[in-house]
Amino acid sequence: MLSIWNSAENDGPSIRWNKPNVGSLVDFLAYHQHWEPSYIRQRVLPMLSTILLREMASSPNESLLLDDQYEFHSISRVKIRYGHLYYLVKWKRAGLDTNVGTLDIPSEQSETQGSESMEVREPIDLPDEPDVPQILIDDGHWYLLTEENMELVQAAFPKVVEAFLEEKV
Repeated sequence: MLSIWNSAENDGPSIRWNKPNVGSLVDFLAYHQHWEPSYIRQRVLPMLSTILLREMASSPNESLLLDDQYEFHSISRVKIRYGHLYYLVKWKRAGLDTNVGTLDIPSEQSETQGSESMEVREPIDLPDEPDVPQILIDDGHWYLLTEENMELVQAAFPKVVEAFLEEKV
């Protein structure tokens, strides 16, 4: 979120970027736009995952995603989107087991693919998918799948990327 204030040091307004307050954003958009909270979370999750990866790259910590609901789990595979390579990252639902009832972020698509080779196979004649997270349910655990910049994931989780690349060789 953008904060603007007057600073005595600079003799004028200053700008600072803060971490978004997802709860306030959901409340605001639900009230003013009449959007469902699950729809709002679905749309802001890719932005929040990028912010979290940037934070992890600059100062590693144990931050969780989406109001501490999801944690980085693994890299699922490499994907091509808009002609660029991305990692498909799995975010595990924190603290849930096999007796899960519902998920806060519905998705039109679900990915149930197992592990794949490093080869990237994308249909050529289909348009790119919408920029929304996919849901994967595997062995009773909920995962969200987001497409992330490879360099950003490398900077945030170098050991995970190294293990992923060694596994694919």
